[in-house]
Amino acid sequence: MKNLMIVFSSISTMLLAGLAFTHGCMVDQVCYSQADCPADQSCHSSTGTCSPELACTKSADCPKGMSCNTRLRCIKGQCVSDDDCPGDQTCQDGLCKSQGTLECPEGMVPVENSFCIDAYEASRPDATEQSPGTDESAARSRPGVIPWQVPANSNDKAQAACKAAGKRLCSEMEWTKACKGPDDTQYSYGEQYEPATCNGIDAFCSCQDGPCASHDPCPYAGCFHDCRSNTYFHLETTGTFPACTNAYGVYDMNGNVWEHVLDGDDTQIRGGAYNCSNSEEFHRCEYIPGTWTPSAKGFRCCYRPGEE
Repeated sequence: MKNLMIVFSSISTMLLAGLAFTHGCMVDQVCYSQADCPADQSCHSSTGTCSPELACTKSADCPKGMSCNTRLRCIKGQCVSDDDCPGDQTCQDGLCKSQGTLECPEGMVPVENSFCIDAYEASRPDATEQSPGTDESAARSRPGVIPWQVPANSNDKAQAACKAAGKRLCSEMEWTKACKGPDDTQYSYGEQYEPATCNGIDAFCSCQDGPCASHDPCPYAGCFHDCRSNTYFHLETTGTFPACTNAYGVYDMNGNVWEHVLDGDDTQIRGGAYNCSNSEEFHRCEYIPGTWTPSAKGFRCCYRPGEE
């Protein structure tokens, strides 16, 4: 009897251990972007987990491909030393910065005197206010035209369109930096979601009649789901929402179309689109789908003088 009790005890211990292990797996922190982690932790995309930021005193203290910023934390950046930068640029806080004023090609704006980014979402050369065009020879950055939407699995196609224009797709870090602006905010225009500032499903909620009319203010986050019969959403021409920008002068980084980044794929695109079911979440500068593939995919290009 004593031996039988020992066997039962052992089995119970194993089962409890198994339950504890299963429970532990279920409650692991999962992240898809920095916004999913506590303020003192970073999202590691390779593992999808949040972990404390790496402390450092100099870039040599950080893993390869990261640099030590002014907060003495390791960050993923363009450079870790001046040797990583082209031409006469020097490495500062992970960005290669020009000594003089950075001159950008037409249709682009400078970011932190480090790189140039298209002011507007990419469009075809023959795009107009009414038509997206058919000429796919090279990407353009112009206001007031229908942006270039690409089909599934078109990261390479977007990169080729940028290359044909003498540019390239923006890196993950460049795109996020340009979106968050000099104030490092959640959205290009600020820290808090503004439903009517960029092109998303909440921007067109009817506030004159129906259920939304009783809300103050209106539109508000999620109003589309309350007033669906009185709302519509659609793609807009580039720059239609003039407040959807920041001090860098880059437009539509939140909403309108998702945007591909360098070496990405359909689950690594950024910025959200006009048809996102939850614009407050999906329009964040740091959000990426991660486990799902959205529609309404576009892109914009970046450029750094001296790059080959």
